[in-house]
Amino acid sequence: MLRAHGGKMVKNPPAAGKHKGVDSPLQEVPAMRATLLRPCATGVLLTVLAVPAPAFGGAVPAEGQALKVEQTLNTRTVPKWDALEVAFRHDGTYADPFFDVTIDVVFTSPGGKTARVGGFHYGSAEKPRIRRIEPPEGQRGRVRVEYEFGKCDLWKARFAPSEVGTWRYAWTFSNAAGARAAGAGEFACVEGRAERKNHGFVRQDPASPMRWVFDDGTPYFPIGFQDGQFDNGGVGSCLAQAAMEGPFRPDRTGRPEQPPGAMFKPGPAPNPQNADVQFRRFTRCGFNCLRFSQQNFSYTITPALDRVNVMESIMTDELVRRARQYGLRVFYGIFGYMKVSADRPEDAAAMDKVKRLIKYSVDRWGAYVDFWEFLNEQKADARWYEILVPYLKSLDPYRHPVTTSWERPEIEGIDLSAPHQYLGINELGCDQQILGAAPRWKQFGKPVIVGEAGNSAGRATPEKPWPPGVGGVWDPGSAQRMRIRNWTGLMNEVSFIFWNTSYAKDGHFMNIWLGPREREYVRAMQDFAYALGAGLKMVKVDTSAPGEVRAWAVANQRRAGAYLHHFKDHKAPVRDLKVTLDVPLAARGYWYAPETARILGTFDAPAGRGTFAAPEFAVDLALLITPDGCPDIDKDGIPNDRDTDNDNDGVPDDRDAFPLEPEEWQDKDGDLIGDSLDADIDADGAGDDLNKNGRPDCEELDIDGDGVPRTNAAPWDAFPLDPKEWRDTDGDGLGDNADPDDDGDGWSDAEEKAAGTDPLDPLSFPVK
Repeated sequence: MLRAHGGKMVKNPPAAGKHKGVDSPLQEVPAMRATLLRPCATGVLLTVLAVPAPAFGGAVPAEGQALKVEQTLNTRTVPKWDALEVAFRHDGTYADPFFDVTIDVVFTSPGGKTARVGGFHYGSAEKPRIRRIEPPEGQRGRVRVEYEFGKCDLWKARFAPSEVGTWRYAWTFSNAAGARAAGAGEFACVEGRAERKNHGFVRQDPASPMRWVFDDGTPYFPIGFQDGQFDNGGVGSCLAQAAMEGPFRPDRTGRPEQPPGAMFKPGPAPNPQNADVQFRRFTRCGFNCLRFSQQNFSYTITPALDRVNVMESIMTDELVRRARQYGLRVFYGIFGYMKVSADRPEDAAAMDKVKRLIKYSVDRWGAYVDFWEFLNEQKADARWYEILVPYLKSLDPYRHPVTTSWERPEIEGIDLSAPHQYLGINELGCDQQILGAAPRWKQFGKPVIVGEAGNSAGRATPEKPWPPGVGGVWDPGSAQRMRIRNWTGLMNEVSFIFWNTSYAKDGHFMNIWLGPREREYVRAMQDFAYALGAGLKMVKVDTSAPGEVRAWAVANQRRAGAYLHHFKDHKAPVRDLKVTLDVPLAARGYWYAPETARILGTFDAPAGRGTFAAPEFAVDLALLITPDGCPDIDKDGIPNDRDTDNDNDGVPDDRDAFPLEPEEWQDKDGDLIGDSLDADIDADGAGDDLNKNGRPDCEELDIDGDGVPRTNAAPWDAFPLDPKEWRDTDGDGLGDNADPDDDGDGWSDAEEKAAGTDPLDPLSFPVK
């Protein structure tokens, strides 16, 4: 029996007559004598034994001893850039099923090009037995979880095809003893018809190499977040818990007296929520990137160079798939803080094991991620990268951009710089903190994504406590500084991934608290960015008051945009400002409010260099010049300059506490936590009991009474405040009970039921 015990594997002796687990030597496989025909959900799949040529999906003996391997596909028809999965069932027992078996699969495109991927040990199709172990009474510590599998007989390979038509594949499955099996098959790749189209993987924009596009040329403006990933609930998923916006902690001691007002009031938090709630709220407001790395305030996938955890790998499958369903592109850290011989590249034996783990990550998650990151905040010898960068790229059929931390953009083959930046309170100069670092980050001509960003208040001590109202991850000016930094970065070819610590406003001395105000600021900026489109380059812009306002501009062949920051004073408004820049072609100009996306004025903009009068503003202002009309941030057909409800939540903007956050509209106590998640809407320090049952609502796991708890269970309630909804299969923000296309594959549930396909499986749909 294989037991994944927190960060280590515990080996138990096998029961008589059963699978012997990872301690057993390779068993002799009896000679294969028959042809096995087995039906499954994707059709009839064959395991063919001792015949000269393979049928579809079949296995035939290869040189040496024949292995009994049953191969299946998860679909016969896969949309372009979605992941095909090839499964291999095999009852052999191995000392190490992760590394004692080698699987090679060669895919041949309709046009004759080939791509090679490796297989990986998945573990078991059976669910594990889970044991949750609390810290000893009276002691602080993280919950430990053990996962026990009775059988580990499943390997897989994954591939995301990029060309429409019939693909062929050929595979070999071999073990360290020289025994082999082989097979071949084919599948169809089709254009997807999902409303939220898969645009392919992230690439450098050929027209502007410091920016990003997808394979199909659609622009990509990354802005992301990272959060802790754990299975604290012991349910076999890291998605069953997520922390959303909590107030100041009620259990902190030694803090200075806080300023008056609900924003600074300690109280209960609405946590834990779950990842569906978190992902939905973040992505509906423009976040489009999730950074994850093992051993970086997260669970451990590889506790040592020669060990891989089964359950943590399965949880990572679920994490990256679910992130992609919500439109989050994955910035994947292979090692995190793991020790991987980074200072000893001459140790060939250790480096071979490091390569093995890189191959495991590429084989298992390459079809789902968009960026590879080797390390997190580690120094590595240049020779280490000289060995491993080419090795990783030789394995990756998708050519994902590669980076590392600490950043090493000078290394050949490192494709982007990913520095980390945590900043103190500097209201008027926060843009300069970005501008001061950007030349260094960009000096090697590679794109920049700040891999970790947030606030930093320094560690509080009795001698030097934080100022009143400062919580480390949050303070009253945090959201505005984040907004200014983001817009400054957008104009200067710098993107950010924020380390989210939102369980409490004083949750840590660094990172950032991301509440509804922060999210709606991101939404306003992303709406502006996508209105500009791909191919943006920095261009010259002048203002009539350079001693008061800093300005930056970008443009492509059709559109131009500018951002203005009133760095001299955030209180007294700027008046009578003139802005001068080049207009690519005759268009319309829209003065755009970065905090609300409201249109503050419009004008005709003839082609050529022009000077335009800006409306008055206090902090910042943006200008969009486009021939495509006014932006429509909620895509309801009513442009921003005429829309009175820009988040389409049914509450007019002038009465909406968060006019761009579609799931929050009221903030009764003014604590900047929307009332739908606020556990204490009157800021009295006690949890609300709105249903009058004698228990604080935040402690009730099924407050909507639909029978599905919001957390610490699998499945969990994706809509914990809606008694009519609890699941969102495709991550489109619409619960399955109301969604006419639950799996988001472009075929309605009714069409799928009529055709006999699965309306909950995006890879099962009618084929025409």
